[in-house]
Amino acid sequence: MMMYLLGLDIGTTGCKAVVFSYEGTVISSAYGEYSLYHKKPEWSELNPDEVWSTVKSTIKAGLKRAKVRPDQVEAVSVSVLGEAFVPVDKEGNFLRWSMTTFDARAEEQVKWWEKNFGAKRMFEITGQPLTSSMPIYTLQKIQWIMDNEPEIFKRTWKFLCWEDLVNLKLCGEAVTDRSVATRTMMYDIKLKRWSDEILDLAGIDADLLPEVKISGTPVGEVGIEASKETGLSRGTLVVTGGHDQACGVLGSGIIEEGPAMDATGTVECIAVVQKEPLLTERLRLGGFAVHCYVTEDLYYTFGFNPCGGVILRWFRDNFAYEEVELARKRGENVYDILVKLASNSPIGSSNLFFLPYFEGSGTPTFNRKAKGSIVGLTLAHGKSDLIRGILEGLTYELRSNIEAMEENGIGITE
Repeated sequence: MMMYLLGLDIGTTGCKAVVFSYEGTVISSAYGEYSLYHKKPEWSELNPDEVWSTVKSTIKAGLKRAKVRPDQVEAVSVSVLGEAFVPVDKEGNFLRWSMTTFDARAEEQVKWWEKNFGAKRMFEITGQPLTSSMPIYTLQKIQWIMDNEPEIFKRTWKFLCWEDLVNLKLCGEAVTDRSVATRTMMYDIKLKRWSDEILDLAGIDADLLPEVKISGTPVGEVGIEASKETGLSRGTLVVTGGHDQACGVLGSGIIEEGPAMDATGTVECIAVVQKEPLLTERLRLGGFAVHCYVTEDLYYTFGFNPCGGVILRWFRDNFAYEEVELARKRGENVYDILVKLASNSPIGSSNLFFLPYFEGSGTPTFNRKAKGSIVGLTLAHGKSDLIRGILEGLTYELRSNIEAMEENGIGITE
């Protein structure tokens, strides 16, 4: 009997389920979207009920399209967005919505760490750049809950990022991997464990956090309830996955220094693998983060633009009604239509310049307060110029990151 594997990717605005053969051939894929909510200008949240519902339906759709029996799927593993987390009680119930990377409410908590701990020391331990201009990490957002929602903090059994949360839902085990743990700003990337020094100062008990294991570790089997909800067979192996960018790097076949991966999802990232963590002051000031990789004894560093593909989605939702309808009628991908339309504009987008800072700037300027803009608009510009301007603006950001990495001693061969 042929056996298969199921990979699940949970991103900021959608999730994908892909069924693979053992040889890596894609048998089927399914995708589902969910909303990113902004109740206040600096807030950015996911509704965990909505996300989990979409995850379940997407797994079912992926299995149905694969035309394989559930018991032919031997194992499932998850790649996820970083930083976003959900507090849950002992029954696994969600206690509040999930703050995402873009959520900037914890600025005061970050300033406290800058004053009482220091950005340099934080970078030495966690590999993550501490700056109040980009308050993205899990640590300070948990402290925001401590300060502003103490009743929720008291009721919390675990603070779980999306990998550990999905593993809990599938097999009853709250387990994450090193690459996702790194994104919390509470994990010691050299000792490969939760940092006692940071947790003690934060007043956070390690029992409130998930167990951490290397990627590719079996942690349990799909339970009865999860089997009913997802369509996966009871007993399907649940295996630790990783941070989406780390998994993308591995999926690109990168297991040594030199090659770089560029991945465009909601966020655009460029990442390289390293034998040893490069924790220089220049990298820290540029906002570059150093992480445990998804294989043993390797690290990876990435730069990022907070708004990559999500800007095209913003354009689609606000200005591309005609293209959406055309895609629906033709059965095509609306983004393919938009990119083709962009090709009607000349190189340089008819002197239009686009700054893609819709959620602040990422590396190497690293400023959450930066804003997006479209410079040079005239009555002569059309939709094709705007789309091409978006694509070119994103590409300039990518080049800026590559140049900054190389200037900091990271060799990129391809």
